[in-house]
Amino acid sequence: MDKLHIAECFGAAAAHYDEHAHVQQRILDWSLRNMNVANVSGDLVAKLVDLGSGTGSALTMLAPLAETVVAVDIAQPMLDYAQSRNNAVTNIQYQCADFDDLTKIFAPNSVDRIFSSMALQWSSSPEQLLMDISHILTVDGRADLTILIAPSFACLRQAWASIGRGHAVHSFTSLAQWQAAAAKAGLTCHSNIDVFIDAYPDFLSMLHSIKDVGASTAVDDPDSPNTATLLTKRQLRDARSAFSALNQGQFSLDYHVVQLQLSR
Repeated sequence: MDKLHIAECFGAAAAHYDEHAHVQQRILDWSLRNMNVANVSGDLVAKLVDLGSGTGSALTMLAPLAETVVAVDIAQPMLDYAQSRNNAVTNIQYQCADFDDLTKIFAPNSVDRIFSSMALQWSSSPEQLLMDISHILTVDGRADLTILIAPSFACLRQAWASIGRGHAVHSFTSLAQWQAAAAKAGLTCHSNIDVFIDAYPDFLSMLHSIKDVGASTAVDDPDSPNTATLLTKRQLRDARSAFSALNQGQFSLDYHVVQLQLSR
């Protein structure tokens, strides 16, 4: 997984991310609701970390829960945007880093709570990531991690595969794999699952809903000349037809998400 490329894509999307991140915001709201109901006692913790904090939409909700909140994101433009929108909040720190390098950022047993929404599906190794989370959490620490899982975007992947571009859609880790990784890391795991459907008027609008939030650069429009690997009009037409047949004529994306509620 090319993390530099991921950072560049999300960084480029920072300024207009919130304008397009409708389903991501719905999932974030769901994540915060579940976290507050299930795990928050009302007492301030010393340190809370938001992994993959993006434009900082969660920070105003997280800041009252801890003495210090650390927003971690791989894309500096995302952090710059987050800081600009939360500049009145004094207990937030901003750290540009890869969440696959947590043990380089945080000392063992130094983080009381970890939150994440719609970021950790980009981890190079879910197993190692949860090992690292277990390593940096305090003895009574908790993590609430909302992750996009398989079979999200299955119809889109099949449609791309029909024109030889199946690689264009990320292969998401399954819930069972995340649960196994949590068990191997010695973490107690409870999970909430849900499916969010985002509908669009046409195929191109659906594709650009992914690209516009920085999640993919595989959406190539034959009417836009500045793309690295251009789809032909025939390929686009064939992919659209395949997707429509697979998805009962609807142009929609299915976001299968799990919130892992982890404790040591």
